[in-house]
Amino acid sequence: MNKVELLPKDLKINGKWYQPRLYITAWGKWCIAYKNMVDLNDHLCSVCVEPENEPRKIEDTIGYLNEYIGNAKTLDDACDMITEYINTHFINN
Repeated sequence: MNKVELLPKDLKINGKWYQPRLYITAWGKWCIAYKNMVDLNDHLCSVCVEPENEPRKIEDTIGYLNEYIGNAKTLDDACDMITEYINTHFINN
C-alpha cells in the first residue's frame, strides 16, 4: 500500500473542510497539500518533495514566506510529515 492512500481523505478543521491534493509545483517538484474544498487559496499545510534539500518540518516554516510548507526527501516521508502534523495539531491535541 502506498502511504498516500493512508492520508485522511478529508478533514474538518474550525468548520472548514480540507482534502489532500497531489500536484507538481512550478519548479517541477511533487507536493502534497491539504486545501480547503471551497476556497483553494486556503490551505492547511503542504509538503514538497525535495530530495536535494534537508527536510524542513511544517512547524518550522511558521512566520516565514512559505508558511506551513515543509519539505521532505521522498513522497512517503512527505506523507509521514503531514500525518504527524495533522495528528499533533488537530486530531490528538
